[in-house]
Amino acid sequence: MATKGCIIVTKYFLFVFNLVFFFLGGVMLGFGLWILFDKSSFISVLETASIPLNLWSYLLSSLGTFTMMMGFLGCIGALKEVKCMLGIYFTLLVFLLASQITVGILIYTQRKMIEKRLSTAVRTLIENYDEKDEKLQNLEESWDFIQVQFSCCGWNNSREWMKNPKMNNDSGRLMDGTNYPYPCSCYNSFSENKTSINMTSQTGFCLASFNPLTEKLKSCKTEVFEWLQENILSIMIISIGISLVELFAMTLSMLLCRNIDPDYDKLIRFQ
Repeated sequence: MATKGCIIVTKYFLFVFNLVFFFLGGVMLGFGLWILFDKSSFISVLETASIPLNLWSYLLSSLGTFTMMMGFLGCIGALKEVKCMLGIYFTLLVFLLASQITVGILIYTQRKMIEKRLSTAVRTLIENYDEKDEKLQNLEESWDFIQVQFSCCGWNNSREWMKNPKMNNDSGRLMDGTNYPYPCSCYNSFSENKTSINMTSQTGFCLASFNPLTEKLKSCKTEVFEWLQENILSIMIISIGISLVELFAMTLSMLLCRNIDPDYDKLIRFQ
């Protein structure tokens, strides 16, 4: 059994550790709700409309809620020495760590299949792209964001966009016969003649006096995988760091749980 002084230090260290996570979760939740209910203000701050705001708001809100729940269980469980809460806290950490390891293994072993399915999904999205379709709005905004940030056009090549009905596959022109449509988010990938291309936004379709998709443009597949290769070390370090933090919290919670007096049920205080 650990000494009383060691238990006290563990108790309050675990409390402070989870208190920080509780407030961090609150910030994430508040930020997610701000995006969801005050989109105009959020866009004016970022000065971009290409970020899929609904996706970010749901993601931040979910992560914030989960982080607050973990922090609450850790704080109260440590401070009040509630074995039940510490047990739930430890179980959730084990589940979280196991999920991360499982996802990592699946991504590594099934990377070829994932790449194939991703390619199929992106090509399907490009062929059915329509800025007026609210069902695909978040996915389309996400894809526009990728094309703008990576200065690329199409997954394998820009000609994939010609399969979209909006591009008028027969003549490559609109009804007036004078302008060529092109995806606005491909604008950054054009190397020349940008002065004669009209870009009105970073989403949807724009018009040009010539067909800019006939140029040899960078493919997003190449750019995305090059970015992953360049940042794989940073991603691994962050993942390992998160796993070590989880292991550290698991160790502290289990140490405290094992050394709580079994004859004294702290839950009585809550009854």
